[in-house]
Amino acid sequence: MEHFKNATRKLYAKRPLFFNIGLVIAISLCFIAFEFKVFIHEEDKVDLPDEEPYVFLNEDVLRTSQPPKPKPPKLPQPTAEVNIVEVKELAKQAEQKEKRDIKDLLDLGEDFKMPEEKVEDNSIHGTFGLEVNPKFQGGMDAFYEYIGNAIEYPAAEQRRNIEGRVVLSFVIEKDGSLTEVEILKGVSEGIDREATRVIENAPKWEAGRQRGQAVRVKMNIPIYFKLN
Repeated sequence: MEHFKNATRKLYAKRPLFFNIGLVIAISLCFIAFEFKVFIHEEDKVDLPDEEPYVFLNEDVLRTSQPPKPKPPKLPQPTAEVNIVEVKELAKQAEQKEKRDIKDLLDLGEDFKMPEEKVEDNSIHGTFGLEVNPKFQGGMDAFYEYIGNAIEYPAAEQRRNIEGRVVLSFVIEKDGSLTEVEILKGVSEGIDREATRVIENAPKWEAGRQRGQAVRVKMNIPIYFKLN
């Protein structure tokens, strides 16, 4: 086995030599191929006649000719007379028409009014910056008086002596009703539920107004729950 490996290594070592030998043989064959010549004996040569060559025509071929393309017809010339209006005259007529239109608009005077386009406002506004703020009939004192008379102190909170302040927010709709009641700061489950009930059942307010129309307004109020 060791002898076979040594012989293989010797063959690999001689690879450049074999490559050079093959390259020399290939170049020699190409040179011989390009330099190879064929010699013709005198008896094998053929003499061509000096006469002019003959051209044979096929008589079956028919000659065709295309007719000339027709010329486009001439357009008829106008026979009627054409009236040409001067540009100055047209400009003068346009100017007079414009003056008449302006005069008609000025004659309308104060009787002409642009139609008012009313856009319904359904967004919720704050109390700041309104033209007319919403108002409870009798004012805020009357509203708090209603709350004091309508509240029923929850029994569970009374037994545990739970007191505190509930802060609520609500939306005064365009018709004056109160909606979207939300507890911002609560005390207990029973007190929060009672405060929400009282606000939802409150009488209607006078809606706030902006740009001459009723709008929705959001308000926040505190309600105090205190045991005597």
